[in-house]
Amino acid sequence: MKIRLLGETELTVRDLHEAELSVTADGEGLRFGAMEMFVTSLALCTYAVLASYARQIETGVADLQIRMRWRYRDRPYRIDAVNMDIRWPELPENRVDAATRAAAECTLRQTIERGVEVETTLHR
Repeated sequence: MKIRLLGETELTVRDLHEAELSVTADGEGLRFGAMEMFVTSLALCTYAVLASYARQIETGVADLQIRMRWRYRDRPYRIDAVNMDIRWPELPENRVDAATRAAAECTLRQTIERGVEVETTLHR
């Protein structure tokens, strides 16, 4: 998987089928931190669903790319919105709507949309 950091709130993910991970940045000071991991996880989860769908319709995913953009909000500081732009040249035109519905079935997306309880316990 290749991750390219495009800005403080934007990245692309491609070659998701590859086991090796590489991260590159287009600018000074860009780093792959927790928020980048979060949106990359969402992209990878979506890819897994789409790869499964691709096998069903006998379509390749080698050229599939996902561009992630996100926005922050205060009080509390968090990611407020995520935009996922999927480029999938191999996908037949008549399958775009079905693939869009399939992408929405990603487990992480379902978790985000429904909320999740997080319990923190600290030990020393």
